[in-house]
Amino acid sequence: MAKETNIRGVAKIEIGLPGDGVVGTTLTEFDGSTVVLNSLSLDGGDTDETTIATEGNDSYLTVSTGSSPATATFRLLEVVGDSAVMILGGAYDSVSKTWSAPKARPDKYLSVIITDVEGNKVVFPYAKINGKYSGSITKSELLSLEVSLTANTPVSAAGVEGAPYEIIHV
Repeated sequence: MAKETNIRGVAKIEIGLPGDGVVGTTLTEFDGSTVVLNSLSLDGGDTDETTIATEGNDSYLTVSTGSSPATATFRLLEVVGDSAVMILGGAYDSVSKTWSAPKARPDKYLSVIITDVEGNKVVFPYAKINGKYSGSITKSELLSLEVSLTANTPVSAAGVEGAPYEIIHV
């Protein structure tokens, strides 16, 4: 594969409310400098298979019985205020600069665009987001927000289904 088609390095990650079956138009940008080095991983999902024995001879038939969705995980630094509320839920008081965790974790469905250093993109129009603060608080480490997402099929109000995720090469 040519060097220009590889996706490498994170330039930015954008997260926000989805549109009507498409990526949302107002996304919050997290610059690549706030993404923890080597923390982004992507799994395109797997196909579940079942092997069925046949009567009369020793041959088998293998069929797909379902699949698991694509997922991604990454860690962000410096997530505060309204950005923390968007990903984690809860509330933020801008006067006291205090984020308060929700009593129960809400289901969050957001659009996510991951852009590499060359401008290539991995786009999740409608993803289930789970976030949590994670890490050690030491002189050599920083607390970060670990975000995991699961691709869902976006469906517009008109019932039109889109792709769970796309990879766009520039």
